[in-house]
Amino acid sequence: MTRWSGLFLGTYLVTELGAHPIANQSVGVAMFAPMLLGTFVAGCLRRGLDTRKLVLLTEIALLPVSVAMALLVGSGAVQTWMVYPFELAYGVGGMVNMTAQRELLLRVGGEARATKVLNAEVTGMASAMMAGPLLGGVSIGAFGLGASFGVLAVLLAGSVPLLWLSTRHLSAPPDMVAMAAPQANWQLLRRSRALTVTLLVTVICNLCYFAFIPLVPVIAEHLGAGASMTGVIGSTAGMVQLAVATLLVLRPLRRPLAAYAVGVALCLAGLCVLAATPLLSVALLALGLAGVGQGLFSSTQATLPVASVAAHDRAAAFGLLTTTIGVALPTGMVVLGVTSSLLGPQRAMLATGLAGLAALGATIVLNRRLLGPPAAAVPSSGAVGVGGEGHSVAAQP
Repeated sequence: MTRWSGLFLGTYLVTELGAHPIANQSVGVAMFAPMLLGTFVAGCLRRGLDTRKLVLLTEIALLPVSVAMALLVGSGAVQTWMVYPFELAYGVGGMVNMTAQRELLLRVGGEARATKVLNAEVTGMASAMMAGPLLGGVSIGAFGLGASFGVLAVLLAGSVPLLWLSTRHLSAPPDMVAMAAPQANWQLLRRSRALTVTLLVTVICNLCYFAFIPLVPVIAEHLGAGASMTGVIGSTAGMVQLAVATLLVLRPLRRPLAAYAVGVALCLAGLCVLAATPLLSVALLALGLAGVGQGLFSSTQATLPVASVAAHDRAAAFGLLTTTIGVALPTGMVVLGVTSSLLGPQRAMLATGLAGLAALGATIVLNRRLLGPPAAAVPSSGAVGVGGEGHSVAAQP
């Protein structure tokens, strides 16, 4: 919630300060650029870096950053450039979440419950994507922008003791070096076609769909929405995503990689409708459609890397996923920011949505065997075939 509300508040702030739409996109770039460090952190984890200490220290370090930003905004001394280091710091927290915290959750839950634990984590993230913007919009309307940034510090202050208490029983992490093959993380792509396709679809989704998120305040302004309704617009897709993700925790998908691709298609279709409509009601329906896609996408994103590689390569796979997002999402935000300056936000979103659908269609056609029925699944080395049961963690031939 802290991260997604922080992204919403940062983009809202630069909009209020009168910045151009490309400034909103730059806020997103600052937030997601630290994802580029994913493979580096994964390498450290494989060498025995304590995941619990890393996550705890990251959250503690973000506390003074949050307090300082709340004071700057509340006093009226804030300037546009100050938003970027703030979002960069929060982006480091997001990168740690995608790598170290997911590995920590798997240690807490145990190997036998790996997929269920990851699905529960995805449901938590869906809740945050829904509640974060909504909380930001409502708190701005009720208390003002400065107090809204103060809420972030309160959330962080509450998360630190919860994390410490829930993980204090864990022993030191195992040294993965002895168990891992002496090959670079990127060489996993040569051994697992399923992981390669997963990352390719991830690139398309982050490059062409999620890049629009910093433009939510601009979209809301175009639709004539106030602060609270801006929060609703920013949280609508997350609300639907939460419902879908909760359902998929109870009933896992049989063909997760196919669902992953279908989810991206729904996201891009929703973005195209959002870009084309001048009506708030239609925009909310489009975001609901995108939310269904986000639910399919996010619920399988965490489990597909685990299912595509052997257990000792799991941290490396998470690192590759994080780095892929770190490359694609900031790039997409820059491209969308530039095209918004040239064409306007609506036309730019429509162009990127259509381009994403074309790229996704080509990917599906070229990998239709891998995305086909379970019987035609392509096995991966030492891991569950991702074309089969999405909730199984046992190796298949």
